Amino acid sequence: MKYSGIALFADLDGTLLDDKRQLSDENLAAVRYFVENGGSFAVATGRMERSTLINFPELTVNTPSIFYNGALVYDINRREELYQVYMPEGLEPVFQHILDSFPTCGLEVNAKGEAYVIRYNDKIDFQLKREGFKGIMSGWDEVPREWYKILIADTRPILTGIKEYLKNLKRTDISVTFSEEELIDIMASSVSKGAALERIKKDNSDKWRIVFSIGDNDNDLDMIRTADVGIAVGNASEKVKAAAKYIVAHHNTPCMPQVLDIIGRYL
Repeated sequence: MKYSGIALFADLDGTLLDDKRQLSDENLAAVRYFVENGGSFAVATGRMERSTLINFPELTVNTPSIFYNGALVYDINRREELYQVYMPEGLEPVFQHILDSFPTCGLEVNAKGEAYVIRYNDKIDFQLKREGFKGIMSGWDEVPREWYKILIADTRPILTGIKEYLKNLKRTDISVTFSEEELIDIMASSVSKGAALERIKKDNSDKWRIVFSIGDNDNDLDMIRTADVGIAVGNASEKVKAAAKYIVAHHNTPCMPQVLDIIGRYL
């Protein structure tokens, strides 16, 4: 078939979705065409796995996908966890200090497929509503073990200060990355979309001859580098653009038809 042996991993927010967090008919149709003609399509997102199932059931995903920025590889069709990396334990004092020092920030912990909210703000509320979740207001002792990710939401200057504070702790067991303008994600240091993609590529080395990826933000950077062909949308960060082989239009212009044009050069 036309796209046999070709895989594509696509970020959602800021890439496949427009600035209203909507999935265009053009992108849906292009993904469907790609899959129906032998392509392997997956999403790679900082979101929870349930978010894709709830919000985009019409999206034709036929390959294990990347969630929580790489902390989980999940087969949507079989509802099966294939690979997971949890955060180190004992981090509660670190993040309570952040809450005390930065009183406007919101914080949620992703664990067991739920969003446990330690402190709400309007940005946490917006983020949960767009993903179709109701957060569970919790104290630290009410959050179950095995955290995938901590998400902190605030203005960019505040988040930059929080990121700098965490950097100055010189911890080697966690990583911090901007996933959006007003969101930072904290995960185990071994977690990235790129590391997850590397593992999936290895598992499918006998059937994929080339892997493409497309993204926009710094949490996509490793994935862009790990793919055989990395693509950035026009609104991508400068780091992502520099790492990409191709740059397509701003994410408000459907990217998938442009991606299929690029893939066509490799057939």
